[in-house]
Amino acid sequence: MELSEEQNKLKEVAAGNVQAFECLFFHYQPRLLNFLTGLTHDKEISRDMAQDLFLSLWKEREKLKNIRFFSSYLFQMARFTVYDYFDRLIVSEKYTNEYLHEAFAAESEEEALFVRELQSLVNRTVEQMSPQRSKIYKMSREKGLSNEEIATRLNLSNRTVENHLTTALAILRKVIYLFLVMKL
Repeated sequence: MELSEEQNKLKEVAAGNVQAFECLFFHYQPRLLNFLTGLTHDKEISRDMAQDLFLSLWKEREKLKNIRFFSSYLFQMARFTVYDYFDRLIVSEKYTNEYLHEAFAAESEEEALFVRELQSLVNRTVEQMSPQRSKIYKMSREKGLSNEEIATRLNLSNRTVENHLTTALAILRKVIYLFLVMKL
């Protein structure tokens, strides 16, 4: 899409033109989805993020008339969305780990049983991952090594280590969520 055509579409969208919005959506959505999937390694989460981004654009459509380079604007929004996602994931993992640690110290047999089941599920899930991903996850979470240390020891790039950890955490998050839903 040429810049002038894109500018016209943005002005039309800002005025509430649904067809112009659909045109932008169908033009950018596949690239955006590939971009997000490349960062999150999770197609479902990436689809949700893309949907949320376009919904946000529609809700704030009046601002679009002032955007000069929509592609840059959209992908910058996507980047910040992914950063927020990983921040929330890290916080979630931190609280899960704290809960597991505290529950082991708890006097309640029921809580201790719950924690053992959850830890067993996490261990089984990690063992079912590819050998490389499992090894990287264990080095990070059990041995406390940094991504750089893992990359050096395994002769991998930092990005490869990050990708394996991101995917492992996404898998574990889904498994833990399903476990918790089944317990309710």
